[in-house]
Amino acid sequence: MIGRRGLMAGAATLVGGVPPMVRLGILQFGTVQWVADVIRRHDLDTRHGFSLRGTMLANTGAGRISLMAGASDVILSDWPFVAAQRAAGSKLCFAGFSSASGGIVTAQGSPIRGLADLAGRKLGIAGGPADKSWLVVRAAARAKDGVDLAASARCVYGAPPLLGAKLRQGELDAVLTYWNFVAMLQAEGFRRAVSVADCVNALGISPRISMVGFVFHQDWADANRAAIDGFLAAVGDAEGLLAHSAGEWDAVRPLMRADDDALFARLRDDFVSGMNRADPAEQARGAAKLLAVLRRTGGAAATGGVEALPPGVFWPDADGTG
Repeated sequence: MIGRRGLMAGAATLVGGVPPMVRLGILQFGTVQWVADVIRRHDLDTRHGFSLRGTMLANTGAGRISLMAGASDVILSDWPFVAAQRAAGSKLCFAGFSSASGGIVTAQGSPIRGLADLAGRKLGIAGGPADKSWLVVRAAARAKDGVDLAASARCVYGAPPLLGAKLRQGELDAVLTYWNFVAMLQAEGFRRAVSVADCVNALGISPRISMVGFVFHQDWADANRAAIDGFLAAVGDAEGLLAHSAGEWDAVRPLMRADDDALFARLRDDFVSGMNRADPAEQARGAAKLLAVLRRTGGAAATGGVEALPPGVFWPDADGTG
């Protein structure tokens, strides 16, 4: 099975008989680990003429340090980080990985059905006041319902596991959290009242754009074009296998921390749904609109001081120069 990216590139060229290496920074419990596992088991890196080496990372911050220090060639991060670094002179590039998004979760019997219903409610928010999903939700509530949730809801910020625990204990009315934690709560019987994708769509932006993707230095990619093309092609092939083979998910399941069948099914289905993502041109258009929303809602701090999307953020460049 050949994924979308697998159709984009042929095998990379060997240099002196030795395939080029791609050092991929992997979060211990991150979803990219699932794709890397498929690549290794099916020798997709060899088929595409490169050698994949995974480097385990403690957290997102460690990944960014690893990339900037040259210890990793590719990491998973978000495009606003790439835009801020590019505006500051570091030529990073972004290739979309997933359009999966989080949402607002509440109890099955809760009266919360939409954004306006959050007024006066105690809302847990994963991350902080400048969390991008929260800014999108705030902007959508203002655009759709004329409601300023930052003022009308009783907001509590925290880490997703803590917020999930407080929701279970009834100390919160709803929680805005990341997609994998949404899946966990849904598997326990909670209900997703609003998705971040719906909020993005309400703002006139394609819900298929990826916030998270593969990030790498443009200079490295230009010098190792066969390696980066081969890597992205292998990712596409791995995604194709995951999209169509139940056996692949059985093999990946030990990495998913999903002993419960309901949770396993939620994580699998949401991950596959996130493979439906924008091409670089659509991604660039949507990101430019979303950047304006983030800055308007959260101020300069929400965009790392970036006022407009710099050219060259998305690989390959929408204008073909990447």
